[in-house]
Amino acid sequence: MLECGDILFFPDGGFEIPTSVKTALMGATQDARAIHKNISYKPNIDRVSGLVDKGEAAAVHPAMREYSRCALGFIKRILPDYARAWKVDYASFRSIEEKGRELPQTKRNDLLHVDSFPTRPVFGDLILRCFTNVNPEQSREWITSEPFARLAEGQARNAGLESYAKASGSALHGLRRGVTRALAHAGLPIVDRSPYDAFMLHFHDWLKGNRDYQANCPKYRFDLPPGSTWLVFTDVVPHAVLAGRLALEQTVIVSRKSLADPARAPSAILERLAGRELTV
Repeated sequence: MLECGDILFFPDGGFEIPTSVKTALMGATQDARAIHKNISYKPNIDRVSGLVDKGEAAAVHPAMREYSRCALGFIKRILPDYARAWKVDYASFRSIEEKGRELPQTKRNDLLHVDSFPTRPVFGDLILRCFTNVNPEQSREWITSEPFARLAEGQARNAGLESYAKASGSALHGLRRGVTRALAHAGLPIVDRSPYDAFMLHFHDWLKGNRDYQANCPKYRFDLPPGSTWLVFTDVVPHAVLAGRLALEQTVIVSRKSLADPARAPSAILERLAGRELTV
């Protein structure tokens, strides 16, 4: 069950990605700087970013749009209850080899972490991602660890959950959120985050920098073969990518209320530990 921390795996891919899409993407030149971890497609504004050669956008843009359409149709077909209230997020193409990739620590994919988006807070909803390995020859190597319920019980307080919980109940927090919302609605580039989002963003970085956790937590290895597809709540399952290139991915934000058991949401787990609502 995805909500418990399982990975839903389709060895045959689950859905068809047109050959024209793969052909267009295989020749794409990704900007390898840390600012662009992947080639990204933003469905809400129909825009592609992360290319070195802007001239390639004429081929890459429609390919990413078509992949996103196919992936969303597949997820909706197999998980209709989630689709009723989800928010469509970015799609991406991961063209660069992960093994040995040089990135700042907080952006490294080879360190175990749970996902949180700096510019796109979820306010207690969940991050569901659909990956397909379109590399015809190489598996994508993943490791995972114990799911969020166990992770939070062992590490959330060590990571400073209490300070985020205290801040959420303060008068200053309410004032700050009000000002932030007003500025964001006015069109200024300011991110309105709940205490939950702020903690998860911190927890993402804290886990990557915690050498004891990285070395000693339980680990489960997956070699995800060419052509396979897998779906996972990446804020429920700690994960890392050790090796592989040429993977496509589509993200959707699933409403906490859409879960079969909303109590399994990371936000619900943290609120029980903190004794306070964190998504306000």
